[in-house]
Amino acid sequence: MGYAVWTLASDGRIARVDLAAAKAVYEGKPDSSFFRVRLDRATELETAFLRAMAELGPEPQLASEVAKLLNRTSEQCGPTRSGLIEKGLLYTPSHGYAAFTVPHFDKFMRRSVSTLNVPEVRQRRKRRKK
Repeated sequence: MGYAVWTLASDGRIARVDLAAAKAVYEGKPDSSFFRVRLDRATELETAFLRAMAELGPEPQLASEVAKLLNRTSEQCGPTRSGLIEKGLLYTPSHGYAAFTVPHFDKFMRRSVSTLNVPEVRQRRKRRKK
C-alpha cells in the first residue's frame, strides 16, 4: 500500500485523494491475480456459498447460517462445503463451522460478486432399483 501511495503522491506529499486512489490500486493487484485464481476454480453454487459466507463476515461461519442464506439445509450444502475444502478455499476450525483459508477473502467476494445470487435447488435424481 505504501508503494502505491508514494507512486501516486505529487510533490512528495500524500493527500487524501492519493490514499483513495492507492487503495484501489492496492486491492486491484491481489483481486486480479491471487484471489481471482482461487474463485475461478469454484462452481456456481460454490461461488454462492463463498459469497454467503462473506455476507456474514470474515470470522468462521456456522454452516447452518450459510445454508439459510442459500435457502438450503446444512445437509444440502455439505457436498458444496466439502468441495470448497478440497479446493483449499475453506477449512473447518471447529465442528459445524467453515472459515476462509485466505485473509480478506470475504472483502474480495463482496467486491467481485456484488450480490448474492442463489442458484435454484436442484432435485437429485432417484436411483433406479435393479
